[in-house]
Amino acid sequence: MHNGVSPPMLNGVSGVMPREGDANSLSGQSPPKDLPSAMQSGSPPIQGDFAQMTPLSGYTDFREISDRGEQQYMMDWNTLAGLPLGYDNSGRSDLLSPPGAEPSGLVNGDVCGTSSFIQSIEALSSPMQTRGEPAFTNSDLGSPLIYPGHAVGSVIMDSMSVVQEIEVIITAQEGWPAFRCNPPVPSNTCPRTAKFHLERLEHILSSHEAWDTWDAALGDANFANNDGISVSQFAPSTRDKVLAITQSFLHKALEIHRVDHGSPGSYGSPNSSNSRFIILPPPNVLEDFLRAYVNTFEHYYTLVPAGELNANELMMQLGNDKAASLLILLMIAQGAMVIPNTQARYLTGGLAEACRISLFDLIEKDILLSADPTVLRCALLFTVQAGWSGDKWHMDIAMGQRGMYIAMLKHAGMLEPRQTTLPVPHNRSSPDMVWRSWREWIRNESRSRLTYSWVMADQELTLFHDASSMFSITELGAAMPDADRLWHAKTPSQWLEAFEQTYDFSGGYQSGLMPRTCPMSLRDLFRHFLDDDIIRQNIQLTPLQLRLLLHPLQGLVWHHRQLLSCFSDSVGSRKGSRTVTKASTLVRLEEVQTLLQRWYDLSEHYTKNNVVCPVTQANLVMFHLISLNAVTAFTSIEQLARREGCDGTYQNLIVQQRRCIQETEEAYVHCGQVLRLIRSMSKAVRPPWWPAAVYRVSLILWTGSMMSQNEFIPQGGVSMYTDASTTFAIDNLPLEHHSITQYLRNRDTSVPMLTKRDGALISLDNPHNVLLHCIEILEEGVPTRFSEGIKNKLRRLFDSWSNNQINSSVR
Repeated sequence: MHNGVSPPMLNGVSGVMPREGDANSLSGQSPPKDLPSAMQSGSPPIQGDFAQMTPLSGYTDFREISDRGEQQYMMDWNTLAGLPLGYDNSGRSDLLSPPGAEPSGLVNGDVCGTSSFIQSIEALSSPMQTRGEPAFTNSDLGSPLIYPGHAVGSVIMDSMSVVQEIEVIITAQEGWPAFRCNPPVPSNTCPRTAKFHLERLEHILSSHEAWDTWDAALGDANFANNDGISVSQFAPSTRDKVLAITQSFLHKALEIHRVDHGSPGSYGSPNSSNSRFIILPPPNVLEDFLRAYVNTFEHYYTLVPAGELNANELMMQLGNDKAASLLILLMIAQGAMVIPNTQARYLTGGLAEACRISLFDLIEKDILLSADPTVLRCALLFTVQAGWSGDKWHMDIAMGQRGMYIAMLKHAGMLEPRQTTLPVPHNRSSPDMVWRSWREWIRNESRSRLTYSWVMADQELTLFHDASSMFSITELGAAMPDADRLWHAKTPSQWLEAFEQTYDFSGGYQSGLMPRTCPMSLRDLFRHFLDDDIIRQNIQLTPLQLRLLLHPLQGLVWHHRQLLSCFSDSVGSRKGSRTVTKASTLVRLEEVQTLLQRWYDLSEHYTKNNVVCPVTQANLVMFHLISLNAVTAFTSIEQLARREGCDGTYQNLIVQQRRCIQETEEAYVHCGQVLRLIRSMSKAVRPPWWPAAVYRVSLILWTGSMMSQNEFIPQGGVSMYTDASTTFAIDNLPLEHHSITQYLRNRDTSVPMLTKRDGALISLDNPHNVLLHCIEILEEGVPTRFSEGIKNKLRRLFDSWSNNQINSSVR
């Protein structure tokens, strides 16, 4: 850090010491009698045992294994005698030393060391095989060095690289908890994927040549635009410590998933001949993953302060080696998820599963950590990564466990308002005072950003799963995040200068204290929004605050849409009462659409005076998706795609389609804007849910295309677009373009079209061409397990409707 001053404490908690009796306690330390002062001041009392309130999959098995002691997850210490002279295992005495062993030194600061060291540790073991389950050979796992050969599942070709995929991942895609345009597969018939992830993780981490062919060019696009956040190099001591803890995490996870339920107690032996000692990827590869993490995660959930991601400082400042290692490993896994490389794909799935188990273990062993910001941050990273992982079971777990983590967040008091004042001198002559003020501001701002990052993550998951949010607008009383230029300030002096520019202190400070200057809460901001006085009162909004304003609007649309879905389409004896109720619901939904337009005006007001950033683009995508929910019933669209309730007659199909889309023109416009905005975003910085946005748009356009086909083609067999004199591209023009405004005003005077990469136009009167076009858009982005799963679903939908046999004889 600058000016020779020690860096600020992150997340507001430091010095969390292990409990007495914990096998991972540091030797020579006694347990604290009371909570650390940082915990006492920064973390409210805990209400309830969340781990007991929310049962987790595999917990019973996990406790069975944990009770056997931690030593079974350690290395085989009988082989340590064969290590090269000078090897030192003091990087973490509780993880790298047997009971009673004396600590010694390090191996030149690098666990990968020399070839003699590598040869000497090959005998070290980890549990890999359980009786009754087959061992996986290199050919089974797929060589990470030769992509086209020995593939486990399908070999996915794209314009960037060749990536192997695990067959069980593809098999379980139709069992996802959302995105069900095809008949779903029951969960009890989906193959379990956790142990496959772990086996491939150990396979690549035990191969000394796995990363020799690493091509940083695969991620060059990911590193080109990092929003000013730098990534520091891994120190050898940090890498050694993370390696040791990773070994413990992996062994624990392997034991859990290697249990032979038919023979209790038959676990894999640490001395199994098929087990291996793991080696982390080289430092440059780890830094590549962290740079990819900064681009894909930190643009939207800004949790790294001072413009620098420094894993070495995280290990030193957070005060809990396991929690810090969890955070670093989840960052690595998040970055690896967006790099189209076989080793990276295996790494992200295995680390996610190992960290999931160890995260729960950490909370179970010390329930006070359920209020620790570092642990809640780890939970956020896992939830976001798992929710968009493309793995059926991880997606299920993300949707299930988010309730437990959000309950922990609420019970920790993170949603409550906090009165804060900052001690700042009248001038800059006291660097220590400025430093303390900066550190206190970072602590408070970290809490705010973590809290509202959870709000945004929950909003995204609920939007694409068509579910209700777990946050109520009335309980969001915590201050919203402040301006990004304050958060990214690299030194205390830079922060103070930005602070004085952001807030007017022309009258000076009183009593050496800054007045209360934190932003208002989302609850208060939404109140101003409803009163329509944000611009009148000159309330300056940031892109992040604009994004948060969409949260209550999305909830309103969802609730009204749910109510509308409960009304019957048939005419009953109480038609008058039913009609009035449905009509009033539609009126309220129109009022919400008016609020959405007000939000769009605020966004336009911001973009006129500021540079468009990825957050602003993502905000607009979310706005159009929420607006689509107001004019379409997406669950009905998916039911139509699955042919549920469709008897094959033309009349029935028309009824189904009209139930799906209420305002076709508005739906087309919003769909086109979503595609335009996603294509305008850099491939490297797109949010993880962008394939889900393309999926929703593709199904809405496909349904609208079928409606137009059935309504305008049946009599003459000629499309309505044939004689059209005016066409325009709905995915290539801004919303304010006169062609779009005229189309919305006059409806049938012009014909909307889609645009291919070469500029050619695609008509919306052919449902199959619409699907193929959306699949091509998915192929334009960085391939991930999630985007490939979405592509596979759309291809299956295309195949299932390619031989459409709707009975048209009754037309």
